[in-house]
Amino acid sequence: MTRYFVIFLINFLWIDCIVCEDAFDYQILETKHTKLKVEPFSDGFDIPWGMALLPDSNMLVTDLSGSLYKVFIDGRTTLIKGTPDVFYKGQGGLLDVEIHPDFLLNNIVFISYSQPKGKKAFTALAQAKLINDKLESFKILYSAKIEHFSKKSIHFGSRIAIDDNFIYFSIGDRGERDEAQNLNTPNGKIHRLYLNGEIPDDNPFKTSDGKPNSIWCYGNRNPQGLAFSKDGTLWELEHGPRGGDELNIIQKGLNYGWPKITYGINYIGTKISDYTHMDGMEQPIWHWTPSIALCGMAIYENSLIPEWKGNILVTSLKYEFLERVIIKNGERIGNEIIYEAGSRVRDVEIGPDGTIYIALENPGRIVKITKYN
Repeated sequence: MTRYFVIFLINFLWIDCIVCEDAFDYQILETKHTKLKVEPFSDGFDIPWGMALLPDSNMLVTDLSGSLYKVFIDGRTTLIKGTPDVFYKGQGGLLDVEIHPDFLLNNIVFISYSQPKGKKAFTALAQAKLINDKLESFKILYSAKIEHFSKKSIHFGSRIAIDDNFIYFSIGDRGERDEAQNLNTPNGKIHRLYLNGEIPDDNPFKTSDGKPNSIWCYGNRNPQGLAFSKDGTLWELEHGPRGGDELNIIQKGLNYGWPKITYGINYIGTKISDYTHMDGMEQPIWHWTPSIALCGMAIYENSLIPEWKGNILVTSLKYEFLERVIIKNGERIGNEIIYEAGSRVRDVEIGPDGTIYIALENPGRIVKITKYN
């Protein structure tokens, strides 16, 4: 009798383990240097757009619809109150989010968004204190003059990158491509401020009345990726037209060429420019032609996968994958598609333990990728 009971118990446990394995939804990926495990993390979003990790390992996630969420380490979410009104139309909405370097002391959060004024909008940058799941002491750090606001719902940018005492944020050309070459307009530029919103005196350009300008560089179509590497290099992903997505190293005062030079063409197939090179205009480190529809990026600096150190993780909206761009001495020397999501890949963030978080659309959700042992 005891013998039959033991056999029954073994069979029951074996069957139960199979059920548990099937019920646990994950995927194993084979990459060049390691195996990865992809599993669900959090869901219930419309279009998750930006992510920022908090010191306690929880996360802030913006939703293009205008909502800001705290996502706990177990994937639960809570809505953050006190967010601003946004122009939620087309590519407009609540965009990126980052935390202050001294967040543990001051609780300051930075957000970029499409600021509405009537039926028009333009990209804005703001800060607030995150207190008990509410944004308090809300302060706009950058808002364009009213003449730059437009009814167009495209090319807002916008990503945020922070280095030392400075905050960098991108603004797209807003569908007015020639504005990217005009230093009297904020369109198609990357801007630089002190963390308190003041404009540094050593910014490269002046306004018409001789005051410092927030513009750091220009000639950028629609920058939707922006991140610093550990060596202080500012990397940018620029969403191109039909072809000509770009990976750039951003430097003070430089002209990145849009729309005077481009590797892309109009969506209807007509030319934008006859030129891919011009004197005084920067060449991309790499360009994707045809376009993969770039968006967010992260630089892998974790020792969990040492072969990836210094590589750039790039998201694709069009082809719905996460790509590892292999960088050596500031140059692209190769690439590897490490995850095909089957959904538009909007943003990527890397945790201190090496966990990779990916924001996906349709449905709006976040998955996490860890090393599979």
